[in-house]
Amino acid sequence: MLINYYSTPFFFRLTLFLMLSSFACLELGASESEKLNEGETDWVLGLGIGVFDYQLYPGAKATNQLILPAPYFTFRSPELEIDRGIRGFLYNTENVALDISADFALPVNSEDTQARKGMPDLDFMLQFGPSIEFLLNDKSKNYFHVRFELPLRVAVVSDFNSVENIGYLIEPRFSFNHRRLSKSGFSQKAVIGLKFSTQDLHAYYYDVAAEFVTEKRPVFNSDAGFGGGFIKYGFSYKTRDFIYWAFLRYQSLRGAEFEDSPLVLKKDYYFIGFGFAWIFAGSL
Repeated sequence: MLINYYSTPFFFRLTLFLMLSSFACLELGASESEKLNEGETDWVLGLGIGVFDYQLYPGAKATNQLILPAPYFTFRSPELEIDRGIRGFLYNTENVALDISADFALPVNSEDTQARKGMPDLDFMLQFGPSIEFLLNDKSKNYFHVRFELPLRVAVVSDFNSVENIGYLIEPRFSFNHRRLSKSGFSQKAVIGLKFSTQDLHAYYYDVAAEFVTEKRPVFNSDAGFGGGFIKYGFSYKTRDFIYWAFLRYQSLRGAEFEDSPLVLKKDYYFIGFGFAWIFAGSL
């Protein structure tokens, strides 16, 4: 199944490009981190291609594949970071930081999945909000950080004509970040955590109202609470002119409050991607 990418609005195409390109796993090396501590900035601009394979939503059986030209852009300063998402350094001490974090989910045409056929489509979802982070290891080890992070986000959906608040979520998690030791080489990051969401967010994806009941799709009403455990892993290898990257996002729906929804056909969710980018401009 392939999305007719060029039939979507220009703003959505641009948003999708930027979001997907943010998965590329660029990490500064130790010497470059020291520059940022001194107040300098770092930016990198490139262009490449990405291949993506994912289930349409957590719990879906249907999958989709995308092959996209993907812009690659990162920016880092003591106040702002654009790299696998956008982070603003609102408060930062030696071991505690308050940042802004974000995540997203792609839209779903309900006719593309048997479980939701005849139901309303799922719009593009954006999550954003503050995240408090605690550094758990020696800060002098610039090449490896272990953090406990507690992001609290609001979730909104949009068809690019209107915006709707569909709830809130919190994701307690541990992150393990291995940085490059120089301007080239290998880096990787792993995140392990749990999801907890309000009832209206679960309901948006997993409730079945009486008007959409079929023989195989009974009424279902979600509760607030546990939304599953997840693992995210990404790595990259950077040379002078190219960066090669891959990532995996996995979520288990076992034990989730909506686990028994008729819209949950699989309890294991994945989103994987890999690609490369040619770096043609930058500050380093």
